[in-house]
Amino acid sequence: MAYDLNDIRTRVRAKIKDSSYSASNIDGFIDDAQMEIADLYPWQFFQKAVTGTLTVGDYTYELQDDHQTTERLIILHPTDNSYRNITNNFLPADEFYIRFPAPDTQTNGQPLFWTEFGDQRYFNCPAGLEYRLRTYYRKIPTELSTDAQVPELPRNFREALVLGAAYRCEEERDNYDIAAVLQNRFNDKVSDLMTRLANTTTAGPDTVIGGFQMEDDWRN
Repeated sequence: MAYDLNDIRTRVRAKIKDSSYSASNIDGFIDDAQMEIADLYPWQFFQKAVTGTLTVGDYTYELQDDHQTTERLIILHPTDNSYRNITNNFLPADEFYIRFPAPDTQTNGQPLFWTEFGDQRYFNCPAGLEYRLRTYYRKIPTELSTDAQVPELPRNFREALVLGAAYRCEEERDNYDIAAVLQNRFNDKVSDLMTRLANTTTAGPDTVIGGFQMEDDWRN
């Protein structure tokens, strides 16, 4: 059987022994299980990279719709292949606005310090050139909405997704003892997958990774 939303839904119904259980409810619980798994560890399956442009005079950059947390930020010079890793120049928003209360009033230059606030990334000054930004980030899992849609988690997560959705179904039916058993099995399965498959990074899903040295000069 194909590994897709319909397959997982069918297995959830078999697990809870109810072939008529609401498909929309199950699909929602499968998405909840996928989100729970994604938040438990920085899986490489939810890593993404995108390159955009910071035009002259801009000091903000809109984050991707599926952006969760930035892992690495590279600024690329517009006239050659040089780059600068500014990952470690991240400042928490409160500290950033103490140091740079009005970035738009600063002289145009090469942005160096940055923060994230709402759906925007803010830099300490407007761009003096048309820089490119390469963002490596952890994304929010894509919602499963069609029967043939394949989860971003690989096939060996199928059992975890089934268990994660099944225990939520039992909670909805007020079968809390059964739900607790299924949830324990879900936790054990995800822990096993973390041991065998997890990426080597130690950062959590709600942190900006800072394991890179500040580069004072442009690199080619």
